[in-house]
Amino acid sequence: TLTSCSARPIIDVTPVLDFTNEMGTFEAALDSLCSTYRGLFQLVTYDAGACSALNASFVRARDLHYLFGLTAAQPTLFEEAKRWLGTRQTADADATTEDFERASLVVRRLFIGEATAAPEGWQHLRTVLRIQTQVFDAKTGELRSQDDRYLISSLPKPRLSLQNWLLVIRRHWGVETSHQILDTAFAEDAHPWIEANPRAALVVAILRRIAYTLLSLFRSVTQRSDERRATPWKTLMSDCFF
Repeated sequence: TLTSCSARPIIDVTPVLDFTNEMGTFEAALDSLCSTYRGLFQLVTYDAGACSALNASFVRARDLHYLFGLTAAQPTLFEEAKRWLGTRQTADADATTEDFERASLVVRRLFIGEATAAPEGWQHLRTVLRIQTQVFDAKTGELRSQDDRYLISSLPKPRLSLQNWLLVIRRHWGVETSHQILDTAFAEDAHPWIEANPRAALVVAILRRIAYTLLSLFRSVTQRSDERRATPWKTLMSDCFF
């Protein structure tokens, strides 16, 4: 997904074969992107499912930068990031955004630091980040939930402004929005159409993503007004297909 575009178009699809997982498919997926779209992007973002020193080095070997989610699956880095950034209080945040979403006030805070040392194999690591997300009831101000996520990047901290670091991370979560739309508006899970033939099932999945991309570009780029760009997906698909 090209998250730097407001439409979040899906620009490539790589199947995860039954004998491996996301971690093992990462190199093939990135090589496919690089061969087709070389020069289109400079930063590869991915959740913790592909965070490894090997994948990070693979990204840098292609003269690109990475921004990976970080969890306990990388225990040394994760514990160090928590020790370093986890104790910082809300007043110490480097950047903050506030948004109203579904009768809730969502506050996101960025805590960022330059990596001064890293475990073996992570010599390209330059920046460590923590995103704190708090969700409040918009009417009462009651705190409903709080979540802290950690990320690591080879991109030096000065390359982006603090607000742009937060923006890049928020746009990465737009990948999940793409999948959510495929699950809901396109009912992909409920209507796979083909299940017995793996190759045909893959073709259907690709066709769905082509349709999603065309509609998302029409909705977010072609439309000239903010109101039209906010058209619900259910309405958009009803107008186009029924």
